[in-house]
Amino acid sequence: MRKLVGVLLGFLVLVWASDPWAADTIKIGVVGPRTGPAAATGKAFEEGIALALDHINASGGVLGKQVEVVFEDTGGVPEKAASGFEKLVTRDQVPIVVGESHSSSALAEIEVANRYKVPFIICEAWHDDITKKNYKWVFRAGPANSGVVDFYIAPFVKDMGFKKVAIVRENSDWGVGIAERTEYNLTKMNIPFVTLKVEREAKDFYTELTKLKAENPEIILAYIYGTGLHFFLAQAHEVGLAPKALVLDGAGPPSLWESFWKNVGDAGELELFISSMHQDVHLTPTSRKFWDDYKKKFGKDPSDYKTRSIYNVLLIAADAINRAKSTNNEAIVDALEKTELEVTTGVVKFGLNPGSYEYHQWMPPMLVVQWQNKKQVVVYPKEAATGVLVRAK
Repeated sequence: MRKLVGVLLGFLVLVWASDPWAADTIKIGVVGPRTGPAAATGKAFEEGIALALDHINASGGVLGKQVEVVFEDTGGVPEKAASGFEKLVTRDQVPIVVGESHSSSALAEIEVANRYKVPFIICEAWHDDITKKNYKWVFRAGPANSGVVDFYIAPFVKDMGFKKVAIVRENSDWGVGIAERTEYNLTKMNIPFVTLKVEREAKDFYTELTKLKAENPEIILAYIYGTGLHFFLAQAHEVGLAPKALVLDGAGPPSLWESFWKNVGDAGELELFISSMHQDVHLTPTSRKFWDDYKKKFGKDPSDYKTRSIYNVLLIAADAINRAKSTNNEAIVDALEKTELEVTTGVVKFGLNPGSYEYHQWMPPMLVVQWQNKKQVVVYPKEAATGVLVRAK
């Protein structure tokens, strides 16, 4: 009898430990790079997490409990990303995971999410296949390659009258995908282009820049992530290719990192980049609140829009769990599919028609921003512009 009681007590302890309702907090998992070439994204994520937790917990938390975040470092490495995601599910028993900024990592993570049937909301990994696989458990409240190119980069190139384009893309899942979509659009618009491939994490681009100079492009679409973008921009100026040929950073955050001006110097002037954030463009009251809360907490204006991206998906996750009234995976997915939530970049509604990357996808509005005298000026789209495009004289 004593042995039986002991076994039952042990079983009850295990059940209690694995039951989210029994815990003091509700855990939400986060995946993203805190080390490696994109470690700055980890810092941006940490700031966004801090603001989101302040907002969520001050509003009553989730299911009447405070929210706790467990952050797994992916280092931008797919194998490490998959392992980290699995730890969040098996070790920490989180009911939902959010985050990620590397497409290669996200493509590995969605397989784990699908295997364990854990809802996953991606915020900043852009490859179309992430949602194009149409996994029930995978959502994206952030840019997709096709959306960024079709609605912003390609129209910008056309509307600004660029006649010859160069595409420089790294050999990553994101780089290959966004370059191919750009080639498709430019071909449709009959705009001549040349594409050059570079190694991910490369630091020396002189060979490629010599080839580009002979092509005499008017704009270079640089699909290079991390500090490699800094090296490319600085070297393009050094060889006299830029700013005669404007450089557009197709990722965005590397042009906003604290190391940008230190690494590029005067070469940063007139550089263009994709962003979803600007101090004079607030699409929702939540955007204004985020900006004010950030400034109050950190004593400066936000710079990296990935801070807002992770903030948004944490708000979406908390909202879904609350509406589901449960941490049950099926209930959370059902709630996510019915999401109609205001975040900093608009009102989130996920696509529900299978068959394309738009399934479980919500595409936030994007901006084309140019550095002018070290100030960020929105030059596209027209309805959001805070200034006009400046070209080198």
